[in-house]
Amino acid sequence: MNLNSFVKESFRLKIGSQFLNTPGNSQPYLHWHPHYEILIIKSGHYSITSNTTDYVSHKPTIVIHRPYCLHKLNADPDVPYTRYIIHADKNILAQFPQSLLDMSDFADISMLRADPNPLELHELTGICEELLKCCFDLNPESDLVESALYTALLIHKAIGIYKSGRGEAYTTKYSYIQDVLQYITDNLSERLTVEELCKRFSVGSTKLLADFKSVTGSPYKKYLIDLRQNRARELLEAGESIINTSLECGYSSEAHFVKAFREYWGMTPGSFRQSDRG
Repeated sequence: MNLNSFVKESFRLKIGSQFLNTPGNSQPYLHWHPHYEILIIKSGHYSITSNTTDYVSHKPTIVIHRPYCLHKLNADPDVPYTRYIIHADKNILAQFPQSLLDMSDFADISMLRADPNPLELHELTGICEELLKCCFDLNPESDLVESALYTALLIHKAIGIYKSGRGEAYTTKYSYIQDVLQYITDNLSERLTVEELCKRFSVGSTKLLADFKSVTGSPYKKYLIDLRQNRARELLEAGESIINTSLECGYSSEAHFVKAFREYWGMTPGSFRQSDRG
């Protein structure tokens, strides 16, 4: 398999959190995921790319990436890079009433950045520590509702800091491509032809294909193959049957899926499942 200029990240947990302190950070490829990602950077010299926009700084900040937004972060290896990373299922956040968590600011942006003062950073750190204690991936007995509440509180405070004039909201020239990415992911079992996408998003095929490659770094056909094959691998790892995996990933027959899987991964789905169990 050839490395592409993007990577899809996926998480099985609804809410997840971790604290990392590393000598810098290296992400040569853009990546995306179907959830909100909240990044609280405490220290480091870093550069963030969100679609086609770059931000470089050494100051503490909080960054929220919208689902399906392509991004990457690189940090100087000579400087300790300390951060909390939280991911949150968009469907869980959508259950909060707007009076408690107003997510309308994310309708037209790919990334929101907020620059806290020392007191606010201390408060954000405290919330992250509480989230670590109750988060699902660290304590399976914890309450998902409590994790969601702490996550919503982080987002609420970040939006407040941004709206006070300390931060920025980033849009992308090709924002409709984010909607295309979401549609593809949510309808992976369908044919997803270029003609269908053009009709749905009211754009010509030449423009769609050019914009898609400009934003993702990948031709549409290769992107769809990568997405389907990585999703197929996730399903097989989770114990799904080969026939159901082929249907969910949009293959017309089990035989077609087996052939495509072998060409992509170098082994049949059956062999992969056996090696995964081993």
